[in-house]
Amino acid sequence: MGVEIAALMGFFGLTSAFALVATILAAWMAWRIVEKTGLPGWAGLGAILLTLTGVGTIVPLVLLWVFAFMRWPRDEPGRATLGYGAAPAGGPARPAPPRALAAPAAALADRRGWKLTGSLPGGAVALAIDASVVGYVLTGAPAAQPGELSVPDPSVGRPHARLMTASGRLGLEDLGTAGGTFIDGARLLPEHGPRDISAARSIRLGTVELALARA
Repeated sequence: MGVEIAALMGFFGLTSAFALVATILAAWMAWRIVEKTGLPGWAGLGAILLTLTGVGTIVPLVLLWVFAFMRWPRDEPGRATLGYGAAPAGGPARPAPPRALAAPAAALADRRGWKLTGSLPGGAVALAIDASVVGYVLTGAPAAQPGELSVPDPSVGRPHARLMTASGRLGLEDLGTAGGTFIDGARLLPEHGPRDISAARSIRLGTVELALARA
């Protein structure tokens, strides 16, 4: 077999070193074909022997090179890499991928005002709080200025507390009256400073309970 290979290489004017390289390359390509086609042991050995003998001329070498590097069905990774829109053989086209959702729009500021409602011995009281007005004063005296809200009851101080609005929120500050100020039943003292009552349900000025709600 070695003589035949040497004669073949000499026919093409190739050196012994190149012949050795060509022999190794031919053996490797033959092994690739045997591995890919899954030939049994004797059939694979026969394919290698035929390749390495005088039958293995230039044309078989070229064919070996083509078969060694061609893509075989078993080389497909799972055969599940079809992109969206590509149709598998004999099947319907795959649907297009869903589009990404657009970013949500920025939440609009709540520009609604508030209202305080309650009952007095002499009747009901309803106070409107405009969110565009910076502050109000709650007083037991009659309202003399636009920024005053009157709660006519002896237990309510003159003034009693201060309301503040900012960025859609409502704040309450006690001004140190004897009757006291309460938020959902909790006492608010002057040293507490302004407290956010936007989520509160009610406030109490003295003995007057006022329900808080958005207007």
